[in-house]
Amino acid sequence: MNTQTLLSLKEKIFFTLENDKNIEKSPIQNYINQFLSILILANVLAMILQTMDMFVQYTNYFSLFENISLNIFTLEYIVRLWTYKLHKKYINFSSFVLSPMMIFDALVIFPHLLSLIFPHMLDLRILRIIRVFRIFRLYKYSNTIDKIFKITVRHKQVLLSAFSFIMMGVVTSATLMYFAEKNVQPEAFSSIPHAIYWAVITISTVGYGDILPMTDLGKFIAVCTTIMGVAIYALPTSILGAAFYAELMSEESYIIDRLRKENKHLDYLLSDSKREMQILRDMIKKERGKNREDEKETKNNKKITQKFLHLFK
Repeated sequence: MNTQTLLSLKEKIFFTLENDKNIEKSPIQNYINQFLSILILANVLAMILQTMDMFVQYTNYFSLFENISLNIFTLEYIVRLWTYKLHKKYINFSSFVLSPMMIFDALVIFPHLLSLIFPHMLDLRILRIIRVFRIFRLYKYSNTIDKIFKITVRHKQVLLSAFSFIMMGVVTSATLMYFAEKNVQPEAFSSIPHAIYWAVITISTVGYGDILPMTDLGKFIAVCTTIMGVAIYALPTSILGAAFYAELMSEESYIIDRLRKENKHLDYLLSDSKREMQILRDMIKKERGKNREDEKETKNNKKITQKFLHLFK
């Protein structure tokens, strides 16, 4: 296998595993991405089912499935390390390995690798909780999750401002409720940090009902906090919703513009083909006219030759 073949194979594996949106995938590549996505979801589901008493008898099957899955994930991780040079956004190997998605991958397979290296020396059952990180790997195979992540990063300053506004509301409500209820309910509102729990639950409009204001001032503060919560939580939702809609519209506009350019290019090629066809027709017509003239000249020459020969007879 020569270097060009190896490079081509590496590029194919890279585009398959990295789910590049700008590259049109073959059916096999789509099947691989779908298989890895289903395998991730199946592992998370298996981890959840293992915590239920009714599935204790299937522990061996869960362990077998987990080992097979971890072997696949380990192989995928090694292949990603092999193709890291094709990443344009990472300047070196260290930046690639320490990227968030690669860290998640390492956390998933880390307990498995340790158990293989030290099968009887380490008790790694406590590290199995890390298996829940597998669900974050779906980010690589979902275009929608990727869009949401990019939108969040792009609007992080606005979202941080909205979050700061929420925290100011929480602290303000907790402080007011503490001074309003501390004498009536010293256990529930023993300090402002204790009151923050009530403020967070109230602002989120959940309201468990485990802590309730007793004084009239406390009830008034609770009403204001609930109304403020409805308005505050609408901020990040509207920001993300508007940004996501703008992203979709931008993609549709990009697709429409690209189709228009392709259509314009096809029109140009069609008109160019028509011009070439017309030139070809003119050439054929001219050639036919020339052939006819040649035929006439040949016939005239034959007639002259025959007359000349007739004179000699």
